Amino acid sequence: MAHSFDDAIALTELERTGQRGRFSGTVTDAYQNMIGPFGGVSAAMLAEGMAKASRDGLELVSITTDFMTGMTEGPFDLSAICHRAGKSTEFWAASIKQADSASPALRATGVFSQRRETLEWTEGEMPVVPAPDDCTRFVPPRGWGERIDIRPATNTDIFNTDSTANTLWAKFAEPRALDPAGLVCLADTPTPRIFFVAKSFVPLSTISLTVYLHASADDYAEAGDDFVLLDVNAARGGGGFYDQHARIWSRSGKLLATTQQMVWFKAEKA
Repeated sequence: MAHSFDDAIALTELERTGQRGRFSGTVTDAYQNMIGPFGGVSAAMLAEGMAKASRDGLELVSITTDFMTGMTEGPFDLSAICHRAGKSTEFWAASIKQADSASPALRATGVFSQRRETLEWTEGEMPVVPAPDDCTRFVPPRGWGERIDIRPATNTDIFNTDSTANTLWAKFAEPRALDPAGLVCLADTPTPRIFFVAKSFVPLSTISLTVYLHASADDYAEAGDDFVLLDVNAARGGGGFYDQHARIWSRSGKLLATTQQMVWFKAEKA
């Protein structure tokens, strides 16, 4: 039986010619959020489509997803096109459109490449935080919240803090080995930073999410289906938008990904 996440991002190839690909999929209710699917799952759909269309042997290095409108339950078409293919790197763009819409609901750009043996370094270290078993699970009141196990580790009282910074553990509630699509999905799990500032729940919507994937095949294998740690903060908000940043670490201390997003919000000036 397939994992619920794999079911949610499953695609059927309709056409693949040269540097183009077209696929079909279905939005289910398993990972529903306020407006359509959870953003991390939507981004993973696009990552999956571009990965299926790209050349064998290439890995996802970065993806930027723009959320232009919500998706409804039912079928969708995903189109992908390679804008440039080099010896070891390809630059892709993809979009998702549903039959009842004149324009795409989502679009993304992705870079795929072959990783090589090179000089390596990591700036900074994984924060020291309580282990997942010592943290209380938080279940967002949406369908996707049951599917992802989220455990805030520090600065857990989001309505009683002077900072937008906190850490949280996250993994799929139903065990699933980590891979690029799963890492893209988990990058969108942090509680919106505007709640920390407004001290309440306010209307919001992510408009753009970027994930830079640093993990090697060995890193994915070592992480397995265990928790990853997200170290999150926001730099500035105002004018109806704010940014949000996170570093994603394996339990062993490997930096797996860095991510940032821009979020639209609606909150009265204090």
